[in-house]
Amino acid sequence: MFSRYVKMSTLTKVIILLFLTLYSIITLFPLIWLFYNSLKTNNDFLANPFGLPSLSKLQLKNYYDAWVTMGIQQFTINSLIISSVSVIFSILFSSMAAYAIERMIWRSSQKVLNYFLAGIMVPIQIILIPLFINFKKLNLLDSRIGLLIPTVAFALPTSIYILTGFYKTIPRELEEAALIDGCSVYKIFYKIILPLTTPAFVTIAVFNFLGAWNDLLIPLVLIQTPELMTLPVGLLNFRGMYGAELTKMFTAVVISAIPSIIIYFVLQDKLLKGMIAGAMKG
Repeated sequence: MFSRYVKMSTLTKVIILLFLTLYSIITLFPLIWLFYNSLKTNNDFLANPFGLPSLSKLQLKNYYDAWVTMGIQQFTINSLIISSVSVIFSILFSSMAAYAIERMIWRSSQKVLNYFLAGIMVPIQIILIPLFINFKKLNLLDSRIGLLIPTVAFALPTSIYILTGFYKTIPRELEEAALIDGCSVYKIFYKIILPLTTPAFVTIAVFNFLGAWNDLLIPLVLIQTPELMTLPVGLLNFRGMYGAELTKMFTAVVISAIPSIIIYFVLQDKLLKGMIAGAMKG
C-alpha cells in the first residue's frame, strides 16, 4: 500500500510538472515570438511569420532604428521617470497612512480605511472626464506633475490595503519599549516600523511600477506633447506611422517589456516573501 502511495505521489508530481511546463511555454511563446521576429527583415517575417531568423541575416539594426529613429529612447525615459517617482511617493504616503490607520488609536480609523479601500472599486474610466476638466483648469495637462498625481492616487488604495495587513501583527511591545526609552512617534515609525516592512515595500514597489509602466489610459488622456509621452502611448501613436514595418514595431514592444522582465527576475524572491508574509499576517 505504501509503494502504491509513493507511485501515485510521483505520478502526481510528474503531471503537475508537465502542466506547469506546458503553461510556461504557452505563456512565454508570444514574447519569444516577438523577440525572434524582431531580428528579421519585414519581408522575411511576411514570408514566414513562425520561422526562426537566419543567423546570417540577423537584423540587430532594428533595435537601433527603434531606439533612435522611432523615438523609443525618449518614451522609455519618460516611463522610467513616471514609474520610479510614483513608486517612491506611493510607498511614502501609503506607509504613513497605513501606520496611522492601523497602529494609532483614534475613533475614525476604520472609516478612513474603508474610504481608501473604496478607491479599489472605482473604475478609472469614471473619473477621466472630470480629471481632464479639473486638470485643464489647474494647468496640469501636458506635464509630468499632472501625470504623477493620478498615478500615485490610484496606487494608494491597494498599497494601504497591503500595508495595513502587514502592520497588524507587528508586536506592539516594540513601540511600547521605544516609547519608554523616549522615542517619538515619528522616530518609532522611521527607525522601527519601516525596516520591518521591507518585504511589503518590495511587493508594493513591483506592483506599482508595473502598473505605472504599462498604464495607457491616463497618459493618453493627459499627455499630448510627444516629448512627454510614456512608452505605451508612444507605441500607440507610432503604430500608424510604422504600421507597415512590423518587425520594427515588434522590436519596440520587446524593448518596452525588458524593464518589467528584469524587475521581476531580480525581485521575484522578495516579491513572493512579501506576498506570503502579507497573506499570513493579514
